[in-house]
Amino acid sequence: MPKHRLSLCLLLLLLATPFALLARRPFPSSAYDPAKHRSVHIFSDQLHGNLTAAEARFIAERYVGVQKMRLPDIRLIRSYNENFLHLHYKLSITIDTLSATIINSEWTPGSSPLSNWSTVKLHPDWILKTGSGEWVEHNHERFVLDIGNPEVLNWWTSSCIDEMKGNECDGVFADTYTVEAIFGRTNYAALFDNVSSTTSTWIPKLNEWGRQVDAKLDSAGYAFFPNIDNLQTNWVDQGGAHYYKGDYMHGAMLETFGGWPDATDAQLAIARVRNIQAKGVYLHGQGYYSSEDQAGQARERMWLTGVYLLCNTGRLYLTMYGPGDFGAVSHVLWYPEFELDLGPWKSEWASLAQLVWNGVFRREYEKGWVLCNVSNSAKTVTLPDTMYLAEEDGPASQYWADPATGHEGASLKYTPVTSLSLGAMSAAVVFLENPAGKCTMSLPGDFDGNGVLGIPDVIGLLRSIRDKSSDPCLDVNDDGVVGMADVLALLLKVAGVQ
Repeated sequence: MPKHRLSLCLLLLLLATPFALLARRPFPSSAYDPAKHRSVHIFSDQLHGNLTAAEARFIAERYVGVQKMRLPDIRLIRSYNENFLHLHYKLSITIDTLSATIINSEWTPGSSPLSNWSTVKLHPDWILKTGSGEWVEHNHERFVLDIGNPEVLNWWTSSCIDEMKGNECDGVFADTYTVEAIFGRTNYAALFDNVSSTTSTWIPKLNEWGRQVDAKLDSAGYAFFPNIDNLQTNWVDQGGAHYYKGDYMHGAMLETFGGWPDATDAQLAIARVRNIQAKGVYLHGQGYYSSEDQAGQARERMWLTGVYLLCNTGRLYLTMYGPGDFGAVSHVLWYPEFELDLGPWKSEWASLAQLVWNGVFRREYEKGWVLCNVSNSAKTVTLPDTMYLAEEDGPASQYWADPATGHEGASLKYTPVTSLSLGAMSAAVVFLENPAGKCTMSLPGDFDGNGVLGIPDVIGLLRSIRDKSSDPCLDVNDDGVVGMADVLALLLKVAGVQ
């Protein structure tokens, strides 16, 4: 090759490299999706490792992204959606001696010579020490890293980047990050059982650690996405921890989202969720519900969904798990509340005071309202006219996609109401008109959501008719009656006979 052509190739390579490094997948907006008629955007904590093609397609079409997956699984999902996000899993300020993480696309236990622990234990000075020189333990199976040591920072960021490259990730979910996660849980009482010491010594180090980690990962084209808990008000906030302000991070998980101890704390946290989004930071609200009866579970799920809809300004995703996680490690979860189609919100808000209506918080959407009673007592509100309350359409037998077909049975019913009784810390979604009166499916008859009409759609229609679903999309032939005539009409569509 002539020298001038070689020089040109090298120049083009040098020019292209920075852009290639920064070409991470964008975090999608969580504003209303008119194509999929979705108001709720889902980001999963983890999915099982034996996905079927139907499950992978379901995930690709309905979820925004996921954390801690093996490379073969993420590639299967991306075969249906190349923009699907994937975050690596790595402990941030501690090192685990037992639990596994994904290295070289496979789960690697702490006992493996490839593990992070195997590297760190060769460098005793990388582990924080107590005043008497002992390693600082956390929860009896982890050690706290000396985050003020430049060698620790360089190792953590470089190893994280290598692990993300090997598993085709877009960023890292940095777990066990907050002050709250370790305070009072170590053998170093002088530092981590003492508010004054933690505030003056540890928080400044953590802020600097976060600043440098964020900068290093960003320059390499990756997102820093720490677990910052649920932004519950405490002395850590007053102590200036950077994550309460949304500094030094591309995004963050809010573990136990919605699980605030009282109304005052909930209102402060909701305002923080809004304000952090306003700084351009993406948030993943992961909530949990705990009732043993299905009616209680439905109320708790609607609370989590309602709070999500109240404070989403375009950079908030949602996940929720219940007792036993409903098979989260073996199923692809999907709840009725994820089906809400409210259209776009009517306006932004800067202060919760702007949302006060009849003693509750109201956010108006194009098709209805979200009402949140963020107080410690029950409230009854009178509506200006008949509206339609969204509720789970009967107890479901499963809250996940069928592994063989990708079909999910989640559905909502809409009850006409003129007033509502909202319990303490509860939410409701009401529509201006009955959504059950018309089908909003972009491709009528596409019950498995894959964009193509086929026999699985006919099977889905039959199951819904059997289960006496109130979904208006079941009236395929538009004659006002749901029955076998609709099955025949769909079969004719599948066969190409109009």
